[in-house]
Amino acid sequence: MNLSRIMSVMCLVLAAWLVCAKAAHADMIIYDSMSIFEGQQAFTDSFNVSTPGTLTVTMTSVPWLDTVTDLSFFMSSPQGTVGAALNGAGTESINLSSPGTYSANWFGNAQGLYDLGVVGLDIEFHPNGTPVPLPASILLMLSGLGLLFAWPPRIAPPLPSSRSADRG
Repeated sequence: MNLSRIMSVMCLVLAAWLVCAKAAHADMIIYDSMSIFEGQQAFTDSFNVSTPGTLTVTMTSVPWLDTVTDLSFFMSSPQGTVGAALNGAGTESINLSSPGTYSANWFGNAQGLYDLGVVGLDIEFHPNGTPVPLPASILLMLSGLGLLFAWPPRIAPPLPSSRSADRG
């Protein structure tokens, strides 16, 4: 069995495995970072949302130097507070009913020997709507790979060189 047939079979097996995969969603990570608290501090980050959806907020207290106490998080918009506040480390889902500008606000107090603490914050946006199906693109990729590996190679005749033309 030659290499092109082996590659064709491997591509088909890979494509069959990919067909069983989930549909793609247009999820978006809005904020994913660590904040260093020095004593009592507050942080704010604003972002725009173009469609209604759900925010998933995960706040993590990182055990480095001192622990951050009185850790809190809330979302706000120009109209006021959105959703429930998150007190301490954990995860909260917040439904956004309309597009617009929103602000994430988190604060805490690092107390101890160094007055330094670290908090991780991850905000993901999941828009309302249907998932995007991918099977058509997988079939298109398979047909292209099948043509690439299964098509018999053509060997072109060598071109005459300039040296052979000078001798004649």
